[in-house]
Amino acid sequence: MARCIHCKANLSWFFIFKRLMIIKRPDFECPSCCHNLYFTSRSKKILFGMTMLIPALFVLAFMLGYMALFMVWVMGYILVLPWFVTVTDNDEPLF
Repeated sequence: MARCIHCKANLSWFFIFKRLMIIKRPDFECPSCCHNLYFTSRSKKILFGMTMLIPALFVLAFMLGYMALFMVWVMGYILVLPWFVTVTDNDEPLF
């Protein structure tokens, strides 16, 4: 799970999940110390790569008739995604 760079407080699963699903701006504040945090370049690459897999797997599941398995995979992906996130105190480019 992600930790704040400044105060070393754990960021909750729900807090990270909310930031992943509602993207208004690239930075967010730590709930305990109110410093700005950003996703690391590695985290952005993982999120980007996993998100690019969803349409490809949708087409494959539709063609093979495994839509239920696809839905289970997508829900699992959404629930596990916050554990792959790390944060930093400066904005890093994606590539």
